[in-house]
Amino acid sequence: MDSNIARILTNANRAGQKNASGGASDDILIHKNLIENLDGPALLTNESLNILEKNVYAENLVTAFQNRNPSIHGLVIRCLTNGCPENQKLTLEDESGTRHFDLFAFPVKSNNTDTPQVLLFGKDTTVEQHLTKALVQSRQMFKDLVSCSTDFAWETDNKGRFKYVSPNGILGYTAYELNDKRAADLIVGEGGLNPFDTLDAIHDVEIWLQRSDASFACVQVSANPIIDNNSTWQGARGVCRDITEMREREASLRRIRKSEQVLKKIISTIRDEIDPSKILQTTAKAALDGITAKSCYIASLQKNKDGLFESTLKAYSDEKIDKGFFKKLNSRALSISENSSANLPSPYFEEIIEDHLVLIGFSKHHNEINGVIFIVIDENKKSWHKDEKTLFMGVSSHLGIAFEQIKNYEKLELLSSTDELSKLLNRRAFTENVEKRLLIQGRSKQSCALLFIDLDNFKQVNDTFGHATGDNVLRKVSDILNRNVRTADYCSRLGGDEFAVWLENIDEKSALRQANRILEGVEEIKEIADNPDHPLSLSIGIAVSAPNSILSLDALMERADKALYQVKKNGKSGVSIYQSAEVV
Repeated sequence: MDSNIARILTNANRAGQKNASGGASDDILIHKNLIENLDGPALLTNESLNILEKNVYAENLVTAFQNRNPSIHGLVIRCLTNGCPENQKLTLEDESGTRHFDLFAFPVKSNNTDTPQVLLFGKDTTVEQHLTKALVQSRQMFKDLVSCSTDFAWETDNKGRFKYVSPNGILGYTAYELNDKRAADLIVGEGGLNPFDTLDAIHDVEIWLQRSDASFACVQVSANPIIDNNSTWQGARGVCRDITEMREREASLRRIRKSEQVLKKIISTIRDEIDPSKILQTTAKAALDGITAKSCYIASLQKNKDGLFESTLKAYSDEKIDKGFFKKLNSRALSISENSSANLPSPYFEEIIEDHLVLIGFSKHHNEINGVIFIVIDENKKSWHKDEKTLFMGVSSHLGIAFEQIKNYEKLELLSSTDELSKLLNRRAFTENVEKRLLIQGRSKQSCALLFIDLDNFKQVNDTFGHATGDNVLRKVSDILNRNVRTADYCSRLGGDEFAVWLENIDEKSALRQANRILEGVEEIKEIADNPDHPLSLSIGIAVSAPNSILSLDALMERADKALYQVKKNGKSGVSIYQSAEVV
């Protein structure tokens, strides 16, 4: 019963007791004041169910009472019959809509008569009913949203333990499994942000949580702290959204775009780069831009005369190459290529070499293997992502085109720099290479030597034995020169029966000895075209470039030619060295 109503009834009873002991107050007047003072609907009725008094709030009750509403009449009749208070909830329909009341029937008596009366009063609970209904609907709506939402709601206590989790659970855990579990135990890593015990409102913060299967999930969290009336922190509540798939899609798109950029760079390099050596070096570095790896090696593969593959390292990403490790990589690649001679190898192979996970891919052109690429995994990684493998296959494919282009370039370079008959350098290539060596000699302060060689009586060979035999003689001279020079030296057919040899880092005495060894090969030439009247021989003139020399190639060739002329003058078939004062 409302406290205000109870107070008024108590005062009324006291007034009634006072009047019974000798007061002269009218009982009807007391009840009238009582009814008027009530702040809810109230009326007074007798046993005949006639309304004796009412207040301004009782309009709806009066209408229902006069219309003989069974609920109201039943309440009054029970009160009269039992002689004790009765109460009942009542819902009425009128023009303004549905209204709700909590009604009380209280038995009273008049001082003038013994006729029993009933004070019917109550409280209009329509607003409360609407608020309660709205609250129930709101709770149900929240429950439905939480149940069907991909987000999950949670609440933690002041110890950081879950006290509420969405019914569907989170991250593979059921709500029951998470009940009273420390939220911090789900966070991956230590020392980072913990939104489950936040002291401030946070929005869309991303953290990594561990699922029930031990995998990781990227979660976006929004949360508010729970503060009680005493300004004491009691925990936090918020919502989480699993955005792992979204982040993985974004990462995949980034990898795809990166792969496209890498392949575009490689294609652009193949198309535009003039220097073939830079094509493969750029490819090696570009591959590591899209694939997380420690190093990259690129080698060409060609079959030798026996039909077996031989490889040559062409490019690598490391500043310094581990030759021992590359040898093992190369050995494995050759083994795979030989075993796949009948059929082309797979797009790539994953191999473990010296405890390193390695991707091996073979480049092809017109279904023939022409190269191999190795990618060595980074020490911080355990495996390759499928997007990285796709990029690796793309790099291998374009690498086949790059090798073919380099091969064609080298063919053109060879044709433009070598003599077709002897396979020695032609005059242009010989001049370019020796001039570069002269520049290096100026810094290294080493002596070098230029040999000017003329094939004596060669014209008679062509006239007597024919040009085919003459060509064989020239090839034999070329063979003799190649056998008697070192890797750093250059041999050239300047034209006709004239040859030149550049000897790197050699003194005068050694140059003379080298020339004499070449001269010893004359007997091999004579076996091809033996003409006692005009025997084949070699005349060699030598010009030494001293460490402090500033002579040009033209000046050296002029000196070597003078030394050669001295040999011719002395009867051919000999060696002569040019000296600044004289030729010896």
